[in-house]
Amino acid sequence: MQLLPDWAPNIHPMIVHFPLVLLIFAVLFDFTGLVLTKFEWIKKSALLLYFLGTIAAVIAFITGNGASDSINIPSNAFSAVNEHADWAEITLWFFIIYTIVRLIFAFGFKYIPFAKIIIIPVVLSGFIGIYFLYNTGDHGAKLVYGYGLGTGNILKSEKTLQTAESKFVSDSTFSVRKDGSWRLIADENVIKVLSQKFKWIEGSLQELNPMYESSESILMFHLGEENPIIAGFIYDNKIKSVQTTVKINLDNFNGELELIHNFVDKNNYDLLGLKKDEIYLARKTNGETKIFEKKSLQSKQIDGLLEIKVVSEGTHFRGYINNKLYIHGHGSVPQPGSAGIKFSGTGIINIKSINVESL
Repeated sequence: MQLLPDWAPNIHPMIVHFPLVLLIFAVLFDFTGLVLTKFEWIKKSALLLYFLGTIAAVIAFITGNGASDSINIPSNAFSAVNEHADWAEITLWFFIIYTIVRLIFAFGFKYIPFAKIIIIPVVLSGFIGIYFLYNTGDHGAKLVYGYGLGTGNILKSEKTLQTAESKFVSDSTFSVRKDGSWRLIADENVIKVLSQKFKWIEGSLQELNPMYESSESILMFHLGEENPIIAGFIYDNKIKSVQTTVKINLDNFNGELELIHNFVDKNNYDLLGLKKDEIYLARKTNGETKIFEKKSLQSKQIDGLLEIKVVSEGTHFRGYINNKLYIHGHGSVPQPGSAGIKFSGTGIINIKSINVESL
């Protein structure tokens, strides 16, 4: 039996309206019960609606997080997705706390000093929850009707994005946009570009014995077979919200890869880290590394040519492999900084392209 209709990408669109309706009516019934004190059924109905609405809000929040993690979000929609999620979390915690407070007043009314006076501002504060609900719903509607997430219009958005990216790519090895976005493509000029336009934050280009392989259009870094080499480079500009994508092959590499973003200096930056058996999101502050989130990997998940992507927007950090979300972490908003790549280990790394996009 199919639980979801064909039009629904996930269950979230079928859940989200329940907390909106239940909690708005809960606030309105609560206020009405404050005015029409003789009708006890109105007060009891308000409490039941708060209880059911809060449960529905929890389910909507959980399914919403699942929905955002299950689709490939266009780069221009990450900010809107995060704003919707943040408002949803604020709304959820407000009604969890508020419902508990209302239940305490309902069942312990006669034990609370000055309850008849205090209950008035308590009930009126429920309208703050309606404001939170409005903002959550407004940002959710923006995702659907503005960006087409969860609808057939997503195909149109992706087509537009692909068109924009095609304009971004030029015949040259290295391209930069006015907003700070840049792209490096492996071709016969890539080694020269890396030496002239990029800042090496660890090691040097010469240590890696770089070679361009024309038959596969890849840049090869040789890190040696015995002594691990640590090397990394950035394009030295400042971007706050960023999406970094690298097309890379790590089959013959034994070590650790870091996609660096919001780089301030070598002791202060954010990163997506990748090892043979683990992927993680982290922040390095004064040389100390704090892990936001990590997840185990199987070797087959990182075989062959990979498209590895990290997205940093606001307090949300996401890591993708081949357009599949593997990890989603949270932290404070980072400082604007540079983006690049760092690796430590032995073996060979093959890089096809690096694309850094300012969101």
